[in-house]
Amino acid sequence: MKRLLNSCDINRTLIGDLLIRSLICQKYKINNEEIRFIYNEFGKPFVENFSDFHFNLSHSGEWVVCTTANFNVGIDIEKVSEIEAFKLAHEFFSEEEFYKISNMNSDEQINYFYDLWTLKESYIKTIGKGLYIPLNSFSIKKESRTLISYKNIPKNFYFKQYNIDPNYKISACATRDEFPQEIIIKDIYTIFQNIYKFESKEKINAED
Repeated sequence: MKRLLNSCDINRTLIGDLLIRSLICQKYKINNEEIRFIYNEFGKPFVENFSDFHFNLSHSGEWVVCTTANFNVGIDIEKVSEIEAFKLAHEFFSEEEFYKISNMNSDEQINYFYDLWTLKESYIKTIGKGLYIPLNSFSIKKESRTLISYKNIPKNFYFKQYNIDPNYKISACATRDEFPQEIIIKDIYTIFQNIYKFESKEKINAED
């Protein structure tokens, strides 16, 4: 689960930047050049002059995902691949989480590992501290797709999982139980179009 930056990561990071910029342009009807990002001490980004706008990005494989709200949110996506789930769970997860995984077969271990990994990542991204919070310092238990319990996490945090691709896990976390029912899928053309639309209006107004 190491974080290595390669050319594919860079491309997805750029697409993520374009995606959030297009959403900001669309929401606030502003030019892309007016968007300024600021960061907290742990590196979580915010939009300058729009303190009530919260967002989070994640990418893996062929997907880039983003969540926005007027309260703290976090999201994580991971491509499911063959891993040593038992070993990784022992290294990263709490004793309670590891115990549950240890009683599963290998396929179940991999599937449940990615469920927990994305849920836990979405939480630490919501609070804005990233991996400064050890993953084994709190526990999450998934009973079903809609029933998720946890320990050592404040009560005002909520979780939801989405399915857009059978080979990926997506988990979202927020400080309010106000999740959209479905994910809106946008192609790169639509993203560019949203950004350019407001830049074009700005140029027309300037010429007038």
